[in-house]
Amino acid sequence: MEPMHPITATQTYVTVILPLAVPKPYTYAVPEPLIPEATFGKRVEVQFGKSKLYTALVIEQHRRAPDDYRPKPILSVVDDKPIINKVQLQLWQWLAGYYLCTLGEVMHAALPANLKLASETRLTLSPLFDEGLDGLDDKEYLIAEALTIQNEISIEDVRGILQQKTVYPLIRRMLDKRIIYLKEDLQTRYKPKTVSCVRLQEPYASQPKLLAEAFELCSRSTRQVEALMAYVQLAKQLEFVRRQDIYTKANVDSSVLKALEKKEIFELYGREVSRMGGYEEETVDADVLSEQQVRALEELRGNFRDKNVVLLHGVTGSGKTRVYIELIQEAIQRGEQVLYLLPEIALTTQITGRLEKIFGDQIAIYHSRFSNNERVEMWNSVLEGKPVVLGARSALFLPFRKLGLIIVDEEHDNSYKQYDPSPRYNARDAAVYLAHLHGAKTLLGTATPSIESYFNVKTGKYGLVEMKERFGGLQLPTIELVDAKRAMQEQQLHSHFTAVLLDELKAALERGEQAILFQNRRGYSPTYRCLTCDWHSECIHCDVSLTYHKFKNALKCHYCGYTARLPDACPACGSKQLILKGFGTEKIEDELKIYLPDARIGRMDLET
Repeated sequence: MEPMHPITATQTYVTVILPLAVPKPYTYAVPEPLIPEATFGKRVEVQFGKSKLYTALVIEQHRRAPDDYRPKPILSVVDDKPIINKVQLQLWQWLAGYYLCTLGEVMHAALPANLKLASETRLTLSPLFDEGLDGLDDKEYLIAEALTIQNEISIEDVRGILQQKTVYPLIRRMLDKRIIYLKEDLQTRYKPKTVSCVRLQEPYASQPKLLAEAFELCSRSTRQVEALMAYVQLAKQLEFVRRQDIYTKANVDSSVLKALEKKEIFELYGREVSRMGGYEEETVDADVLSEQQVRALEELRGNFRDKNVVLLHGVTGSGKTRVYIELIQEAIQRGEQVLYLLPEIALTTQITGRLEKIFGDQIAIYHSRFSNNERVEMWNSVLEGKPVVLGARSALFLPFRKLGLIIVDEEHDNSYKQYDPSPRYNARDAAVYLAHLHGAKTLLGTATPSIESYFNVKTGKYGLVEMKERFGGLQLPTIELVDAKRAMQEQQLHSHFTAVLLDELKAALERGEQAILFQNRRGYSPTYRCLTCDWHSECIHCDVSLTYHKFKNALKCHYCGYTARLPDACPACGSKQLILKGFGTEKIEDELKIYLPDARIGRMDLET
């Protein structure tokens, strides 16, 4: 989206959104030298309140002075080009109105933290910065030097060090150069994605004619010769050669490469690669479509001629993902971008490998578990036109330029709804509106449609395509419901397991098969309660029950992470009649080891 043309006048103003829960956008005056730069979609440095400074987002440049206050001037323009487009702003405005929140709250949710600098933001030296201080300009040098002494400083500290108020453009520049990064309190600190690579040392790297000498040096070791030969062949085909490539091609291990490094023939190094796909292997064609998939695609194309939203109702294992891949390929051929939404972050990792094999580095992955630095990297990638984005609900906020298709997989899943903090939006519904703004199509895929989506199908608002058979003619598994309450009455309940469940587990193990048990609570026990006065342990911050974790022998809040010691006596009445009630994954694991002593049992949750 093109930025607005700057307006020249005796006094020019900008309306900005602050990343705060304030009820409305605010107007600031623009000093004349900054008028050409302070345009739509760029961040500007502003003072809000008596002393706090923030990066606000310009949504309009105009000549209308507010009636009820005198605007403060903007201090600087942070960006060289817009970081959002007008369609994004329309989505933000709709979210704020529909979900009863402020534009600032939507902005706070939408932008990565690196794009929301404030006075309290803390900075540290980037682990990527290893070039020394000599190559920095005077101001960069002062900040980097301070960080070598203090480890971390706030943006307010930067103002004191430089003795100037306007520092955000400098900080943005240092972030872009990866001299500094933001301190992330609850996330893994930024680490570049690297692959282990091999290259020739000098003089062999610059003088290929000398390779004969290298072969002579390792002639006594057949494996070293094979490794060197594999490198020479791979280097002709690839931009860089990974260690794994040589291991596979020459059938050697790391000791061979280390021996060649010791002989000063190879250099072993780590190469940084992009997280936006970063797929270096050859792409492959998708599998051949089944008759049902061909029919579903034809029906989808027909539905999309009349409907903007279509529900794909396919039973589990019917091959819906293969249909998605075909639609993504068609959108890419039309020069459009595709957003593929999944309800859970874990699901994105499961499907990434499959999509990468087909789309290579055309695909980007985006979700909230990435560090702030990584998310900015991916934000810019989409801004530049990355064709396919796979992500959880936060991927909705990316700056798409030409969005043609949104796929909402498992559209019924409750994880698409954000409950806290605001905006408390449903990503499925927001995706439908985002597609409407772009003039794009939305495909909702599921084996169990939500009531809302099925109602929209029945009333003619959405189209419907069904896939009723599993791929390859496989039968759906049988489901048996077991009444645990009745099993307890009939003395057929062993701790938390029915006799039926234990028998089936033992039978599966005897057949050499694996089994999965699901339990929707982490820890050992969700409640620690007093039998005398009914006191139970609660988080001092969140007012929710603390979960007992046996491995750490501590009570923990699963909302904020607060931990507490297990009390020996009730804090309310002093009684020592305290019990653990309920069961989580830790307790299931412990008890399975009793009933299935010969089985290898593993637990997989956020604690492992």
